[in-house]
Amino acid sequence: MKRMRMGALCIAAALSLGAFMASSAQAGTYFRCSPQKKGEFSESGCATKSAKPHKGKFELVEVRPCVAQKKGEYTNSSCTSKASKPHKGTFEKTKGGLYSMTTANARLANPEFGSGAVECTVGIGSGEITGPKTATARAMFTGCELEGKQCESVDLLGDGTPSGAAGVIIGNEVQGRLVDHGEKAGGFMNLEPAPGEAWEELVSAEHAPYTSEFICGEEILLRTRGSVSGVVSPVNSLSGMSTLTLGGGIGEQAGLSEVFNGTEFIPPGGAHSVVETTATIIPEVPIEVKT
Repeated sequence: MKRMRMGALCIAAALSLGAFMASSAQAGTYFRCSPQKKGEFSESGCATKSAKPHKGKFELVEVRPCVAQKKGEYTNSSCTSKASKPHKGTFEKTKGGLYSMTTANARLANPEFGSGAVECTVGIGSGEITGPKTATARAMFTGCELEGKQCESVDLLGDGTPSGAAGVIIGNEVQGRLVDHGEKAGGFMNLEPAPGEAWEELVSAEHAPYTSEFICGEEILLRTRGSVSGVVSPVNSLSGMSTLTLGGGIGEQAGLSEVFNGTEFIPPGGAHSVVETTATIIPEVPIEVKT
């Protein structure tokens, strides 16, 4: 039973990969370079300051999916209410919040299990920045095995969880939150980033509180929950590529598992999962992570 718990605990962290987060002067906020009157920069990369203050055409602004705009299509700040006539609203949706993600050689282990581990060879994912501090994402891992048994995601709870093929685990959608130094991650370890460091904290956003539901072989049924936080890099520079690193004693890993014993799912134990992998994230537009 301990071995079955390990598989669920470990996979929880891996399936949470995919959200791309950052930190700012307001502590944990995405920024991007956008056209703006009276901006501080003279070009679209926001690398060159204008000759005089407020004389540029571009500015670093918080990433928001809905912004105030004359002749917009929406009447509220969440861009959910359409104006009665075209271009008569005061808000508009923005573009550029989508991103993609890849990983390789994800190793998932539990301290109580010794040298054994769940290993997936490749991971891909996609998501969207949904606010200055938040994002959502879904990841799919292939080549996943537990002690020689192929694993695949299945709808154990009848709640519409995505199903995979042999060796394929599709995680539930996750919600990401930026955590800056001075802020605590939400896991039971009560940790926070070091000065100058930004974390991505991920929890279930679909079929909560579970981040995944899967089977290994024909008999090991598992579901996972909890949170995981990884380190985002680079920070304090506009970049078209970022990484999210998990494992190696950094971030916070607070995933828990439940294992089906033939009658019911056993509540999670106290051991947490450890995942060692790095996700490479490519946003639609360059993003700056300020700390």
